[in-house]
Amino acid sequence: MKLKFSGMRAEKTVKKSKTISRYKSIFSIRNKILVCFLVPLCFMIIIGISAYIKAESGMSQKYQESTLQTVKMATEYIDMSCEFIEAEGMKYAFDEDLNKYFKGILNDPIAKRDMTSRVQSDLLSSQTVNPFINYIHIITEEGIPMLFSKTGYAADGFFNEYKESVSVDGKMEKWIDHHDVLDAQMELSKDEYILSYEILAESGNACIVVDMKRSAIQDFLQNLDMGKDGLIALVTKEGREIVCESLEEGENGIYIEGETTLYNQPFFTEVISDESLEGTQEVEFLGEEYFFIYSKSEETGAMVCALVLSDTVTAQAQEIKSLTTAFVILASIIVLCIGFVIVIGIQSNMKNISQKFGEVAGGDLTVQIFAKGHDEFVNLADSASHMIHNTKKLVSKVGNATNQLEESSVEIASVSDVVNNYSTHIMQAIDEISVGMGKQAEEAEECVTRMCALSEEVHEVSMITERVGGLVENTEKMISQGMTLVHLLKERAEETTNITSTVGNRIEQLQGESATINGFVDIIRSISSQTNLLSLNASIEAARAGVAGRGFAVVAEEISKLADESAKAADSIKKQVELIGEQTQTSVDSALQAEKMVALQTEVVGQVISVFDDISNSMKELLDGLKAIIASTQKAAIEKDSTLAAVENISSIIEEAAAGSEVVHGVAEELVCNVEKLNHTSDMLSANMQTLKAEIDLFKTE
Repeated sequence: MKLKFSGMRAEKTVKKSKTISRYKSIFSIRNKILVCFLVPLCFMIIIGISAYIKAESGMSQKYQESTLQTVKMATEYIDMSCEFIEAEGMKYAFDEDLNKYFKGILNDPIAKRDMTSRVQSDLLSSQTVNPFINYIHIITEEGIPMLFSKTGYAADGFFNEYKESVSVDGKMEKWIDHHDVLDAQMELSKDEYILSYEILAESGNACIVVDMKRSAIQDFLQNLDMGKDGLIALVTKEGREIVCESLEEGENGIYIEGETTLYNQPFFTEVISDESLEGTQEVEFLGEEYFFIYSKSEETGAMVCALVLSDTVTAQAQEIKSLTTAFVILASIIVLCIGFVIVIGIQSNMKNISQKFGEVAGGDLTVQIFAKGHDEFVNLADSASHMIHNTKKLVSKVGNATNQLEESSVEIASVSDVVNNYSTHIMQAIDEISVGMGKQAEEAEECVTRMCALSEEVHEVSMITERVGGLVENTEKMISQGMTLVHLLKERAEETTNITSTVGNRIEQLQGESATINGFVDIIRSISSQTNLLSLNASIEAARAGVAGRGFAVVAEEISKLADESAKAADSIKKQVELIGEQTQTSVDSALQAEKMVALQTEVVGQVISVFDDISNSMKELLDGLKAIIASTQKAAIEKDSTLAAVENISSIIEEAAAGSEVVHGVAEELVCNVEKLNHTSDMLSANMQTLKAEIDLFKTE
C-alpha cells in the first residue's frame, strides 16, 4: 500500500514538474506584469499614431483650404487690379476728343495741343496712382503721333502693323502677355510687364494698351508665404511666369530667370486642360512631394498657383509625432523600470514562499514564511504560516489518532486470542460431552437390554414359580449389577450436568467478550469518524494552499481512504460479532436445554435407583415368603414397563443431548472461523496503521 501511494505521488510530481517547466517561461508573473505594462504603452502608441494621422490629415486639409483661399484671394486681387486697368483703358478708348484726334479731324492746333497735354497728364497720373500700371500706350495710325505715359520719347503711329501682330483670326484679344512690335518700336522690355490690356478706340483706328507692372505683381506675390521651400506664381496662358519662393538668406531657389518653371510640368498641363477654375492635388516636383494649389482668372486667363511642400504642411503633425514618440519612449523607460522593480520584488517573495512551500511539501512543518514589503505577499505569507500551523496541528492529531487506533488494533488482536481460546475450550468441552453422551447411549442400550431380560425373567417367574429360588439368587446378582450400573449412570449424569453448566457459563462469558468486542468496534468507528473529519479539514487546508498543498491533499485523501477501510473493517467485525452473539445465544439456549435434559435424566436415574431398591426389598420379602411372589411378580411386571419407558426416555434424552452437542460443536467451529476472520481484519488494520504511521512520520512537527 505504501509503495502504491509513493508511486502515485511520484507520478503526480513528475507531471506537475513537466507542466510547470512547460508554462513557466510563457506564463510567468514577470511576463504577465510586463504585458500589463506594455499593453497601455501599445495603446499609447496606437493613440499617438492615430492622433498623428488625424492631425496630419486635418492639418493638410486645413492648410490646403487656407492656401487655396489665399491663392483665390490673390487671383481676385489681380483681377480687381485688371478691372482698374480695364477701366483706365476704356476711359481713353471712349474719350470724344481722343477719337477726333484718332480720326485726324481735330484741326485746331490749340485744341489739339490742349487735348494732348491733358491726355498726357492723365496718362502719367494714372500710371502714378495705380501701382499695377507700368505704361499706357495709345497707338495711332501712321501719321498721327502716339500718346503714352513714357516720358522723353516720341513716336509716329503704327496701328495697322500692331493690329496685325496681335490679332488672332482677325480679332484683337482683351488681355495678352506680350507685344513684340510695341516693344521694338518703344524699346520696351518684357521683364517690365507681365500682362497687357488692349482695347480699340471707339473710332476703330487706334488702340489703347495698358501694361501691368511685373514688379508690382511680384511684390504682391512675394508677401504671400507658402512655407519653407514653397512657391507661388502667376502664369499667363502663353507661359510667362512670375515665381516667388520662400527662401532663407543665402539659399538658392528653383526659379531661373528666362526659363520655364511650371508651365511645361505635366500636372500644370493637366490643370490647363481642366475646366475647373480652382483645385488642389498632390504632385511630385523635383523629386519632392508637393501640394499644387491653383486658381484661374476668367478675365485674363492667367493662373495663380502655389506649390507647398508636404512636409511643411505636416510640420506641426511631425512635431506632435516627435513629442508623442518622446513621451512614449520616456513612459516606456519609466514603466519598464517600475515594472522591473515590481517584478524583482514579486520574484523575491515568490522564490522565498516557493522555497518554504517546498520544505513543507518535503514534510517539514516547522518552517516560518515571511515576505518583504507591505503588499499582499505579507498577507499571503501570514496565511501560509497559519495554514502550516493548522496542518501541523492536524498531523499531530492524526498521529495521536493513529496511535490510538494501533492500540485498539492490538486490543482487538488480544480479544480475538481470548475468544479463540474460549472457542477451543468450548470445542473440547463439547467433545467431552459427545463422548459422555456416547457412553450414556451405550449404557442406556445396555439398560434396555437388561430390562428386556428382566422382563423375560419376571415372565418366567410368573409362569414357573418352582424355579423362584434360583431365579431369586440370579435376580439379586442382576439387581446388584443394575444398582452398580445405575449409580454409574447417575455419576455420569451428574458429570454431564456439571459439564453442561460449565459450557453455559463459558458461553455467557463469550457473550460478555462479544460485548467487549462491540465496544472496541464502536471505538474503531469513532476513530474512523474523527479520522474522516481530520481528512476533510486537511483537504480544505490543502485546497486553500493551492498548488503547494497538493501533496498534502494526497496524504489527506489516503487518510480518508484508510479511515473508510477502518470503518468498513469495524462494520465487518461488528457483523461477525453480532453473528457470533446470535450463534452464542443459540448455544446458550441449547446448553440450557441440555442442562434441563440432563436434570431430567438424573431424576429418571433416581427413579431407577428407587425401583431397584423396591426390587431388592421385594426380593427380601420373596425370601420371607413365596406367597407374595405372585403379587411381587405382577408388581415387578408393572414396574418393568415403567422402567422400560423411563430407560427409553433416557435414551431419547441422550440422543437429543448428543444432537445438541453437535449443534454446539458446529457453532463453536463457526465461532473459530469468525475469530480467524477477526484476526485477519486485525492484521489488515495493523498493516494500514503501520502505513498511515509511516506517512505521518514523514512530517516534521517539532
